[in-house]
Amino acid sequence: MIAILGQERRGETLFWVRRIGYIVLSLKLIAFLTWSFLLYSHFSLTPDSAQYLQAWYLIAHGDLNPYDTVGSFAFWQNHAEFIMWPIALLYWVFPSGVQLLWLQDICVVGAELVAFTWLCEIALRYRGGREAQWLAGAGLVLLAVNPWSWWTVSFDFHSECVAVPFLALLGWDLANGRRRAWVWTVALLACGDVACTYLFGLGFGLAIIGRGARRRGALLACLGLGGLLLVSVIHGNEGSGLQSYDYLAGPGYRPSLGLSGLAAGIATHPLTIVTQLWSKRLDLWANLASSGFLGLAYLPLLPVLLVVTVQNTLYPGYLFSEPLFQSIPVYVLMPVATVGALSWLTRRYRRAGLVTAAVVAAQAIGWAAVWGPQTPSQWLRMPASTAATLAAVEARIPASAGVFTSQGVIGRFSSRHDVQSLGGKLPLQPGQDWFVFAPWAGIETESTTNAMAFAADIADNLHATLVTDANGVWAFRWSPPAGLTVLRTSFGTQQLPAWTAPGPAGRAVLTGPPADWHVTSTGREGYVADQLAWQSAPGQYQAFVTLSATGPVNVEVWNDTDGALLTRRSPPLTAGIQTITLPVDAAAGSRATAYGGWGPFLSKFPDPPSGERLEVRVWSPGGETVNVYQARLSSGS
Repeated sequence: MIAILGQERRGETLFWVRRIGYIVLSLKLIAFLTWSFLLYSHFSLTPDSAQYLQAWYLIAHGDLNPYDTVGSFAFWQNHAEFIMWPIALLYWVFPSGVQLLWLQDICVVGAELVAFTWLCEIALRYRGGREAQWLAGAGLVLLAVNPWSWWTVSFDFHSECVAVPFLALLGWDLANGRRRAWVWTVALLACGDVACTYLFGLGFGLAIIGRGARRRGALLACLGLGGLLLVSVIHGNEGSGLQSYDYLAGPGYRPSLGLSGLAAGIATHPLTIVTQLWSKRLDLWANLASSGFLGLAYLPLLPVLLVVTVQNTLYPGYLFSEPLFQSIPVYVLMPVATVGALSWLTRRYRRAGLVTAAVVAAQAIGWAAVWGPQTPSQWLRMPASTAATLAAVEARIPASAGVFTSQGVIGRFSSRHDVQSLGGKLPLQPGQDWFVFAPWAGIETESTTNAMAFAADIADNLHATLVTDANGVWAFRWSPPAGLTVLRTSFGTQQLPAWTAPGPAGRAVLTGPPADWHVTSTGREGYVADQLAWQSAPGQYQAFVTLSATGPVNVEVWNDTDGALLTRRSPPLTAGIQTITLPVDAAAGSRATAYGGWGPFLSKFPDPPSGERLEVRVWSPGGETVNVYQARLSSGS
């Protein structure tokens, strides 16, 4: 009886902390749902979303082996994410792709709720009274304010986010000795090869702490490793890029080593791993510190935290080491582990433990203050007018048509059998094809130069029908001739059509043959044409601008990388259509950089495109007729 009363009193210790925590995380979920709807309505979805949305749509419509036209393989081969088949049933509840984003939000916050409940139990187990409240409150701060959880749900849809609540439930139930834990094991395996590594790490941690759990932990670790090997054997990991880790085998490695060869190479060249981890120390710190880095001292969860962190950090480049969805298990489980470590410290050194908890919570707030305000500018880059135009285009495209679109907006166009990003070699299906360009909006990796040249090629050489030209969006409709199965795009030309880039004081004239399309002035003062730009290495160039003007104009070349005016010519008027030549000195160079934070709150992201963005603009004082036809940039003075 005394023991029962003691447990009840200990539970009451965190009554208000729990209630506040559940309210805070529920409000976070509402904020996530609202933010995801905003991203979806603004077409802020890139190829990662397109792969899942396409599969989700096709499975729901009876195609049980959908082909991923974005990745060019059967969807199940992406990561063996068989969880998408039962998820596809949700399509008929509310047939909109925003459902997948909302599901992701629910999974992430659901995992955080489990983690919060778990860390409250840990705090009570080690300490009671105000110390437990203090420790649980610190854990809540780590979960609630982490800016990378916002970045996780902002970047498309990923199965890692679906797997993380099963991982949290599995860890929590294993910690409490519940038999239902095996249910979460099955669900975790269904989330694919990456989730198998989570299972291996969690099982390994359970095995090393002992206390009668070695057998269960070893079994879970074997299930995770076995699932990973099985996915590899059946070639279900096309999206994982396992061969990318071959470089870890050291100098002179052979490509496609396989798991055994890679392991042997790493064993003989261990310093390669150390070098790589050190080179990405900023991202290591950003991922771990924002979640409460002291969790690395909590042995039961250390292996899974290391598995997630190391596999992301060792991937070549900064694609996976940067704080994003791939580290979501760290953002969820590290606070639990940190409270575990702090509880152990507080039990032995009360004051030191409580002060350390305050410092950990304060630095997490610092990460939120530095990186939280960057979220809108990083992920919501689509003006409402452009989104409205894209929505109108999407509504006009038949479900049976193939769509080739800018990768920054491809996600919303993927509810169909054939959707692909623009550029390169484009496989064609019989029937109608649509080409949708939005080169200046969204998270776009294709250069605006290539988009403008491709649009001109489609109009002039393929004789495609221009359906929409508004708010930076061009949409073409085209029916390929019989027998043509591949469209090869070439961007060798540096000549850009001005009709693709009317400025605030210009409008596109799209009558007659496409070769005659151009931009004409509206009569107002301002730029008639702008955004005619090339990404070029530092050096000497010549710009050629073809135009006609009944009065004075300014023909300018700017370096957009640092906002510097490089050259300007002001011809008074032209006798018909003429080509104006401008020497461009861009030899000094000005490297573009990505925001990296400040002070102790630093992170490293992939570098922007190398070189200078050199832009041609044509300005009119107003009251004159100015027609701009094209612009070209060539190397040499």
